[in-house]
Amino acid sequence: MKIKKNTKTIFAFFLLLLLLLGSLQHTAFLVQAEDAVPEKKVLKVAFPYIKGVSETDEKGNHKGLVVDYLNEIAKYTNWDYEYITGESEELIANFMDGKYDLLGGTYYSEDLEGYLSYPDYNMASNRAVLFCRKDDLDLRTYDLSTLNGKTIGVYEKADEKIRRLQEFLNFNGVECKLKYYAQADMVNATLYHHLENGEVDLLLGNDLEDIQDFRVIASFEAQPYYIAVAGGKQEILDELNTALRYILEGDPDFAEKHYALHFPEQRTADIRYNPEELEYIKNAGKIKVAAVKDWHPYYCIDGDKQHHNGIIPDILDEISDSSGLEFTYCFADTYTDAIHMVQEGKADILGWFLDTEDAAREQGLALTKPFITMNNMIVKNNSVSYPSGNLTGAVLEGRVLPEDVQAEQTVYYSTTEECVKAVNQGEADFVYGLATSLETELQKPSYRNITPVTFYNTSTSVSFAMVRPVDPELLSILNKGISDIPEEKMDAVTGRNFVSGSYVPVTLKELIYENPMAAVLIVAAFLLLILLAVVLIARSRVKSTVLQAELRRAEAESKAKGEFLSRMSHEIRTPMNAIAGLVDLTCMKEGLSGEVKGNLEKIRSSTKYLLALLNDILDMSRLDGGMLTIASEPFSLDKLLREVEEMTRIQTLQKDQEFNFQTDIAHSGVTGDPIRLRQVLTNLLSNAGKFTPPKGIITLEVKEEAFENDRAVYRFSVTDTGDGIAPEFQKQIFGVFEQLGTSSSKSEGTGLGLPISQNIVKLMGGELMVNSTPKEGAEFFFTLSLPVVAPDETEAIKKEPASEESFRGKRILLAEDNDLNAEIAEELLKMKGILTERACNGQEAVFMFESHKSGYYDLILMDLQMPVKNGLEAAREIRSSQLSGGSTVPILAMTANTFQEDIDAAEKAGMNGFITKPVDSNYMYQTIGEYL
Repeated sequence: MKIKKNTKTIFAFFLLLLLLLGSLQHTAFLVQAEDAVPEKKVLKVAFPYIKGVSETDEKGNHKGLVVDYLNEIAKYTNWDYEYITGESEELIANFMDGKYDLLGGTYYSEDLEGYLSYPDYNMASNRAVLFCRKDDLDLRTYDLSTLNGKTIGVYEKADEKIRRLQEFLNFNGVECKLKYYAQADMVNATLYHHLENGEVDLLLGNDLEDIQDFRVIASFEAQPYYIAVAGGKQEILDELNTALRYILEGDPDFAEKHYALHFPEQRTADIRYNPEELEYIKNAGKIKVAAVKDWHPYYCIDGDKQHHNGIIPDILDEISDSSGLEFTYCFADTYTDAIHMVQEGKADILGWFLDTEDAAREQGLALTKPFITMNNMIVKNNSVSYPSGNLTGAVLEGRVLPEDVQAEQTVYYSTTEECVKAVNQGEADFVYGLATSLETELQKPSYRNITPVTFYNTSTSVSFAMVRPVDPELLSILNKGISDIPEEKMDAVTGRNFVSGSYVPVTLKELIYENPMAAVLIVAAFLLLILLAVVLIARSRVKSTVLQAELRRAEAESKAKGEFLSRMSHEIRTPMNAIAGLVDLTCMKEGLSGEVKGNLEKIRSSTKYLLALLNDILDMSRLDGGMLTIASEPFSLDKLLREVEEMTRIQTLQKDQEFNFQTDIAHSGVTGDPIRLRQVLTNLLSNAGKFTPPKGIITLEVKEEAFENDRAVYRFSVTDTGDGIAPEFQKQIFGVFEQLGTSSSKSEGTGLGLPISQNIVKLMGGELMVNSTPKEGAEFFFTLSLPVVAPDETEAIKKEPASEESFRGKRILLAEDNDLNAEIAEELLKMKGILTERACNGQEAVFMFESHKSGYYDLILMDLQMPVKNGLEAAREIRSSQLSGGSTVPILAMTANTFQEDIDAAEKAGMNGFITKPVDSNYMYQTIGEYL
């Protein structure tokens, strides 16, 4: 027991010792590890702008070859950086003074060894180029022996570049003469003019120069780029060398890859077309290209995917731009048909050949340089295993099944879609073809029985093809054109056309196949919509029928109302015409007593009032029916206002009222409806006269407020000093048959003047408003915008009144069915010395006119409503007559039909003027005198 106890004690001691030693070792390891982690440093990096080497974008992000290297170096050194941007001279000067730690993108120079330190390893080397004039056809890129004996211009201080040029020339066995130039020999910091004037044959430059006016003959590696360390900072230099060594050992191609990333447009040699090729381009015309329409991604113009053209049109456009060769397309239904078009000479080249040179040779074709590489893939039926024996492979007609694709039997189909359908339906076990075409088909939901074979993925180089033996110039031009397409443009072409093909339209059949339940719901919803549409259409038609019936009824009622108003107007005006005519005739007789004359004037005044009342009632009815229209004719506003002033001044004198007339207008000639404007002003002035007491003041003021774009704005205002209108009644006064004021003033009107005036102003584009205070009078005003016309246009409508002598001996044909009205008209005309012959209806008027020679009648007065033949029919028949000057004789309507449609109908029938009944004798004489 004692021995056993001692053994346990010793064992525990050794275990404790081991644990202690392990702990000490772990502590030492941690200390060592902490010492191994480099201390984080922030280095200041001078960062001048050098394209592709050190750049800073508009957002302040730093990029370029230097940044790529520094980021990779930081992984090994734990450095962080502060980039200092600015002008190159200032940054380099501060770096020389030790203010910064690093400077990237510098060339090696022995003269600078005392100011900075170079690491053992460079970042990358730029490329030097030899370029010549474009018209120097003796120098060829593929034959450097053509450089022998030529003179190369170099900048004398580019020592390293000159050294590498000499190595390049010696390696290729070329002997050239070097001509050195100093800084003073440069123009705009270049030596180009020495090459342009023929002083040298070539110039030594670098691949970053914009030398589009010259041609690159050769290129080679030139001066290397270094990340330089400021002088006296040996620790940083050592860490930099260590990191660069690790980078180059881990990724030997790091420099080349990142240089190519930032300098994608390295120029090794420029494409040049020889004289034979240029002559071919000049005379070739358009090269015919065989293509299959809407085959993604090759040709997609006018296809389902309008947002891209296809790889072939884009590449041929690039070739056309660089060479000047023009192309046109010949379309085939299938790929194999396109091949046959080239073989049969119907096309010059095949737009894309999808197999090897051997396959092309077997079909009698030759291939150009490949312009793109496409992946192939295999899609199999889910019921088979690939690879295995006894399989049937489906291939597009015109393509060849590669030897590494195992198939017992091969079947050919015209399109990729047919190939995929055959595999899906079990007619073939797998399909081999282009990945782009097969992937497009695989996106369709109707293919449930197929799966892509993931482990098989080969590529195909796609080229143009032409029949053997080839036309050497055409083949060479195509190869040069393909070679001349920059890599980034080719990437853009492929990216644009491949991305555009990601969309596959889904047909209705595929939609039903993929989502049968959704399809049923959609069909049900569609049928429900159709049913709903039928119900709505039926309901709409019923409603439309009802509305049309109501519209026809309303139109019939409106027409009946119009006809009633026209008939009533005619029937009332006809006896009024007799009354007014007899009054005029009686007043013209001599020897009448004062009492008789006074009675006649009272009859005349009552007749005018009755006529005004009739006009108001008719106007209001026409306004209600929307039949009142506003004319548009040139007139003199100043003349109209003077006439209104003259009439109003007489009325105010009779009532012992003061009338003020004020105008301030610059443009008198305007276009509008003078009759309706006079009607509004007369109504407003008449109202003012009714409500203004004796000695009161009535003012008519018209002011031109603005003029712009040949339109003037006028403000019309009628002010009185009557009793005024309380605010609560100011809207009421514009109601039909509404009157305010004393019983005496109410009895003087119907209450229609203001509503009619308000509606007329509104039709003219203005608004009639009132501004009034009780006991202080009222102001009625409105504003109109009227087109301005030249004064001569209004002058043209003015006619001089006819003289008494101009009436004597004239003969007028009077067509009037009412005996009393005819008698009055004949008497009025006789008083002016006019001979009158009467016709009792329109038919008789036509007969009498055609029974006499031309010029027998100087004028015709035509009533509109007459038996047998009305005045409109008679006028049209006279105008259409080829006898007796029917097209020239003046015809004036003299009728009780006074609506605008009556005036328009008379004008359309060929009448020259319009005289309304009751006839105003003075107006009748004036109108007749205008045509005699």
